[in-house]
Amino acid sequence: MNTMKKLIVMMSLGLMLSAHAKNKIQLDTLYANSTMTMALFFPTDIKQGITGSDNFVFTYDREKEQNLGLLKAVKGDLSNLLVITADGTVYSYILKYSEHLENPNRFITKNESIGNVKQVQTERTITKQSFSVKDSLGLLRRSCESLLKLPEEKNIKTKMSDIKLSLKNFKYHGDNVYLQFEIENKSGVRFDFDYLNVFKVNRNKKRNASYQEIPLNPIYVHNKPYQILPNTKAKLVYVVPKFTIGDSEKMEVRLQELNTTRAVNLIW
Repeated sequence: MNTMKKLIVMMSLGLMLSAHAKNKIQLDTLYANSTMTMALFFPTDIKQGITGSDNFVFTYDREKEQNLGLLKAVKGDLSNLLVITADGTVYSYILKYSEHLENPNRFITKNESIGNVKQVQTERTITKQSFSVKDSLGLLRRSCESLLKLPEEKNIKTKMSDIKLSLKNFKYHGDNVYLQFEIENKSGVRFDFDYLNVFKVNRNKKRNASYQEIPLNPIYVHNKPYQILPNTKAKLVYVVPKFTIGDSEKMEVRLQELNTTRAVNLIW
């Protein structure tokens, strides 16, 4: 059913391509594997990206549009990639698995496009976040990137249904706490990320004590995955407002897959 939906989407997009796209176009081939990430830099921000089969995964920031897309793959048949950028430009490529990548970076040029789609002007709504002006998104992003380069000081982990969730770093910085997680898919089935929620939980076992959990809503999420291929890992960072943990309190993290019962709870 998912494959059929993708075919319908691609056919619909084909009908909207401008006249110059009707000419026969020789599509270029992109190569990917599971051990290296192919970085694709487009001339303008990515609005939508679709692969034709599940053995290829193309990820990009859907919340904050950027021109960077990341391509990974597991061994399988040929597929294709369709990308639409914010200015309505359409790019299409053949996808092929390769054990070796000569160059894991590629800068896409405008003349590689196969056409344009009609643009519908929409008003973007910006939601106010709970962080101060000094905690700009750029600063938070740079802080998260720096954290991912540091040695991993923790390895609190648990595994359920061959999905392993680990806490790798826990850092206080300014008015925020940075939580670095790693999700490893040891199963033979792709993991479709739904959510990862963080709580501070009061687990006092006294007779009259009541159970209480306080959600720690992130003000920024770095490297949020959308799909994790079999036998691969994803690292992400949650930035939450500064908090402390009492003697009777614990931390709990709940990872849930989209539209399945696969879930992992990490408590420490």
